[in-house]
Parts: sequence; C-alpha cells; structure tokens
Amino acid sequence: MIKINLLPQEIEKRAVAQRRMILAVAAGVMVVVVFIGIYLLRVAKITTLKGDLKTAQAELKQYDAALAKVQRIEAEKKRLETQLGVITSLIESRLDYPVMMEVITRSEFLPANAKINNFSATSAANGIKFAFAVEAADNYSIADLLTNLEESPRFTEVTVSGFASAGAATTAATAPRSMSVTCLYIPERSNK
Repeated sequence: MIKINLLPQEIEKRAVAQRRMILAVAAGVMVVVVFIGIYLLRVAKITTLKGDLKTAQAELKQYDAALAKVQRIEAEKKRLETQLGVITSLIESRLDYPVMMEVITRSEFLPANAKINNFSATSAANGIKFAFAVEAADNYSIADLLTNLEESPRFTEVTVSGFASAGAATTAATAPRSMSVTCLYIPERSNK
C-alpha cells in the first residue's frame, strides 16, 4: 500500500518534535522519580539505622552498669583475697618467734657457759632475720654455739662480727668473750 501524506512537512516535523519533547520530559520525570525513590530508600535506611543505634546505646548503658558492678565485685574480691592472705600468713607465722627463741635457748644448742645478752629480730621474706650478742666464758663455748648454728638446717647466713675478749693478757684464759652474730632463721612450716 502506498502512503500519501497530505499534511505539510512542517506540521509533521512539529509533531515529531513534540513527541520527542514528550519523550524527553517523560524520561526526565522517570530519572527524577528513580532518584527520589533511591533518596527515600536511603533516608528510610538511615532512619532505621538511627533507631538501631539508639537501641544499641540503651543496651550498652545497661551492660555498662552491669560491667561497673562486676568490676566493683572483682575489686572487693581482690581486697578480700589480700586480707585473707595476710590473715593466713599471720596464722601460719604466729608461733615463729616463740619457737625460734625456744630453739636458740635449748641447752643442746646454747652451751652452758654462754649467754645471750641482747637480740633483735625482724621479719624477712623467707624467715626471720635474727641478730644477737653472745657472751661466753671460754672459746669452746663460742665454737660450740657457732657449730650448732652452722649445722642447724633452720639457721642460714650466719655472720660473726665484733669478736672481743674482756680482760688483761694475764687472765686471757678466764676472761669472758663476746661477739655479735646475725643469721636468718627459717621457720618450719607444716603442709596442711
């Protein structure tokens, strides 16, 4: 079939231009609608995330309160364990000084011709630091005392200082001898 156009070409060109304009406007509207849709989806997602953030922050505050309570309990537990350790140490060592004095003053340990004039004792990490001055009638008593200290497993780090003999050279055999002794007493611990 043959098509005959009786309309002038200008009208046809205007109609084509008008259709193109309508298509361009429609395409522009579609692009704008798509961008607005994407924007609204993003806004909705951001709003949802903000709500989730508020919920998470409220939950975090609850956990922070619980964490602070746990930390207080842990600090109290540590303080009580420290106190318990001190009490246990005191209970374990309550008889260390009396036992040490009993050991040092026994007749088989301290010779009959020797006597302790003064002493001092201080607690050390692994025992009791014990310092005393001893006076003896003869050298044998001093030698026996030092031997007893050296052979005893409970006394270590024995140091002798200030050995002196009181008296004139003519009575040197009967003049009293004195010296200072420092040692570390290691208490005997029972395993319970």
